[in-house]
Amino acid sequence: MKQGKSYLFYSLLAVTSLSLASCSEDDDPPAVIPKLQVKEVVDLNADKAANDSHYVFFSLVDGKTVPATDSASNKWDIAFSGTSIILNGGVSGPGSTGGQLIEGVFTELSEAPESGYQEDAEGEPGISKDWYRYTFMEEPQHAILPVAGKVLVVKTTGGQYAKIEIISYYKGNPDTSTEEFADYMNRVPSAYYTFRYVYQPDGSRTLQ
Repeated sequence: MKQGKSYLFYSLLAVTSLSLASCSEDDDPPAVIPKLQVKEVVDLNADKAANDSHYVFFSLVDGKTVPATDSASNKWDIAFSGTSIILNGGVSGPGSTGGQLIEGVFTELSEAPESGYQEDAEGEPGISKDWYRYTFMEEPQHAILPVAGKVLVVKTTGGQYAKIEIISYYKGNPDTSTEEFADYMNRVPSAYYTFRYVYQPDGSRTLQ
């Protein structure tokens, strides 16, 4: 009789252990997928005179500028010179990087478009005339200001996606609404880009 009770006890113990183990596995928290990092580039000097009229080449992968001697390579994705922005594709580089400016809010754009990417074409390099507005008669006069609600989405040569927002064209990202900035003759240096971007390394179109 004792042997039967002992067998029953150990059987129940085994079932209980399995149940607890199963519950423990079921209760494990789901894997947390880390958010992509928002990187910011401050005062990238794209002044033509300062760079001997060359573009300043930038790698979204490495998050840094690339020497002009590597301009004929796939080491860069985007480049700046004055108000001109080019991509490493089409007539501008040996890669196949394409881009498009879309309406939206940078922080809210969670996915890159599936299609619509254009490589630089002859006479129409990159997004040179679309990312900014030039204030001629309005205040502040003769200023280069990023168009609000525009996000540049890039598909790199390697098939990765990124979103970019141009924040400022002036050194130190000054408040363009102030009287000090409106003083054109004493305005802070221009062609100093401040921008932020998110780069997705896994090839998916997810941008958050």
